Amino acid sequence: MEKAVQFLFVTFLILIAIIGYRALLRRFQKGQVNHQQFCELYPIDELVAIGEITFYFVCPAATEVLFGIWQNQQLVLELKKEQFEAGGHLIRFESTALPNGVYYYGIQTSHQHTTKRMEIAN
Repeated sequence: MEKAVQFLFVTFLILIAIIGYRALLRRFQKGQVNHQQFCELYPIDELVAIGEITFYFVCPAATEVLFGIWQNQQLVLELKKEQFEAGGHLIRFESTALPNGVYYYGIQTSHQHTTKRMEIAN
């Protein structure tokens, strides 16, 4: 009888620990980023961009996106600013429109600002 009571007590403690752990996880997940709201920006294939560059990004849902090129955190060139449907999108850009140097290309939405580095050497 005493072993059965000990077993029940240990089982009860384990159950309380599991419930507490799940409540703690739920509390820490509040306010976290929902990745399903964000577009994914892919890197360009070339290390040094020469000539025409093709940028690619994927939106999980219809999203208003500004696709631009930045230098020193200043928007240098706005390539597109429009509502993009869910799915993958290609944007072509002739790199000779900018002087040689280091730039950041990226997307800006109401939920995110994502950039990637590129070097132009024409």
